[in-house]
Amino acid sequence: MKRILFALLAVALSLGAAGGKGPATAPASRPATAPATRPATAPAEGAPEELTHGHAPTPPRKELLRRARQSLRLHRKTIELAKAGKYEQCIPLLEELLRIDPTDSMAWYNMACVHSRMGKPEKALAALDKALEHGYSDFRYMQRDPDFDPIRALPGYAAVLKRNEQVQRRRAEKLTESLRKRFGEGYIVEVDHPDKLVFATDIDRRTLEELKDHLTAYAKAQWKSLFTHRFEQYVTIVVPAKWPPSRRRLGGYYLHSQRMLMAKQIGMVMTHEFTHALHDADQDGLGQRHPIWVTEGLATLFETSTVTPVKVRPEPNRRLNLLKRLIARGRTIPFKDIVKLSHAEFMKKTVVGYAQVRYMMMYMYAGGRLKQWYDAYTAGFEKDKTGAKALEKVYGMKLSKIEAKWKRWVRKQKSPPVRLRRNSAYIGVQTRSLRDGLKIVTVVPGSGAEKAGLASGDVIVSVDGQRMVDSAELLKVVSSAKVGQKLRVGYRRDGEYYTAEVTLGRWTGRRPPRPRPKTRPKPRPRTAPTRPASRPAKKAA
Repeated sequence: MKRILFALLAVALSLGAAGGKGPATAPASRPATAPATRPATAPAEGAPEELTHGHAPTPPRKELLRRARQSLRLHRKTIELAKAGKYEQCIPLLEELLRIDPTDSMAWYNMACVHSRMGKPEKALAALDKALEHGYSDFRYMQRDPDFDPIRALPGYAAVLKRNEQVQRRRAEKLTESLRKRFGEGYIVEVDHPDKLVFATDIDRRTLEELKDHLTAYAKAQWKSLFTHRFEQYVTIVVPAKWPPSRRRLGGYYLHSQRMLMAKQIGMVMTHEFTHALHDADQDGLGQRHPIWVTEGLATLFETSTVTPVKVRPEPNRRLNLLKRLIARGRTIPFKDIVKLSHAEFMKKTVVGYAQVRYMMMYMYAGGRLKQWYDAYTAGFEKDKTGAKALEKVYGMKLSKIEAKWKRWVRKQKSPPVRLRRNSAYIGVQTRSLRDGLKIVTVVPGSGAEKAGLASGDVIVSVDGQRMVDSAELLKVVSSAKVGQKLRVGYRRDGEYYTAEVTLGRWTGRRPPRPRPKTRPKPRPRTAPTRPASRPAKKAA
């Protein structure tokens, strides 16, 4: 129930950026007799007011909190009564919710559910129409909601379903309008209708177009090779100029209840969170909620990857280095346990968890079994929600034997570099990550970078056409090249883009000495400490 409270408070306070990726399954505030699979108490469709309705003026914070708590109590009571089949008693509670907020699309949706159960089809359809008017847009859930079984065969219900695309497009247009008001003139806010994406960012146009191309290519490749169900609702992608201080420890997050992704940078973090968006859309289509080892396993698997027209190829990253140490120390989580971890339990073991689930997925991918396992898992989901039986089916052996073979496989994998090795190739720069590139902090005198004209303050954005945002990725690319090899380095200087051909030098293993000034200021002469003056002598009377 705490998750319900969080969802309602987030809506009441219009916290569009409040929270990391939430649990895969959360209680829903709706009077369904069967448990709902959708993770929301408040409207799942762009819940924050500032992103959907633009009410003005905004009530004081205390008043919003009071309303949220009141709504929470009413929602809880409605659920209790509906589960008991006391639909008549739900009506006054839902009416009170709508007095608190007439635009509460979830309250209207639940009103439709109650009237449907009570055998009042006209009122049910009227309430459902109001729910759509005020932002409800989860048609996939609506289509399988058992509360609508009494009205499913009616022409009016079929007419509601036909409004899907119209409702989704209208929601996207309202969303872009609200985002423009929220972020102001410095941001590019636009909607991509064919791919059902909404963007809000102040990165430059060129970088935004590259991001769009990457995400759409990535999504299409995943739909061809892994996932089946595409986006039904528009997904909002925000790359903000300033990161919320309350979220400084997070690199990014995706809130499925709001279909909103926020990321500090457009590299590994963006791909990780966008994978969550794709996977959640597939879960919606399947009517399933997968455990966290699956959701984080897929997101971490593809966070470092190469996109081809037909598939996404994951590549090693530094999680492998950590995992090898964990295996050597006997600190990994047994497969039989990790597949059963709840979201809260997993988050207490993140040091081990993220590295382990990535390479559980990588093991399947490397053996050509990832798609086979995912299909077997989703097909048999109702019999085993953990995914363990699908693993045993695909590999033809017990989970413990799969785990033993996995550990042997992990030990044999080549770890990515964590630093330059002696005699390896190097460009000759020190960098720090920005949200859209690597800012050069230092250029080594006499290096290939200096000879190519790169300077401190330049931002490296690509190497041989590959987008560069993560310093680990630059290190991996350079370390795999040969001394004397030429690389095309794309960079930005004063808002303009250039390309330099850099010849890689040889890393000697020693950092170059800092250049000393030709003349040093003379040290100040040491002076004796001054004593306090003596008191003036008293004059004789």
